[in-house]
Amino acid sequence: MLNQIKNEPVIVTYNIPRIEVYQVIDEELKRIEERCSQVGQDLSFAIAFISFAIAFFITLSTAVLSDLQKVIFIIVSIICCIGFFYTGIRWWNARKTAPSVISCIRSRKDNPQLPEEKQI
Repeated sequence: MLNQIKNEPVIVTYNIPRIEVYQVIDEELKRIEERCSQVGQDLSFAIAFISFAIAFFITLSTAVLSDLQKVIFIIVSIICCIGFFYTGIRWWNARKTAPSVISCIRSRKDNPQLPEEKQI
């Protein structure tokens, strides 16, 4: 029993002078949750698409390819460019959604409800 007490870590806590709590509705949390994951995915896909498009375009302009290979490389380059524009536009439009929802939540700071002081 004494060994268990001696092996336990000592926990030191400090008071936080002020904690602000914001009330958030479920719809706001869902919007933040959905947009944060989509924004990251869209940016990753946009970067991947433009990388592939550039690689295929460089290959087209520097290598000697047969007619069929050129057509295939051109098609792949066009598809990658379209994918880049699609995911890039989605990222550009959605990148400020989470900050706007968070600023909406923070704007409720107009009339804070301060706790009543405890009298001892």
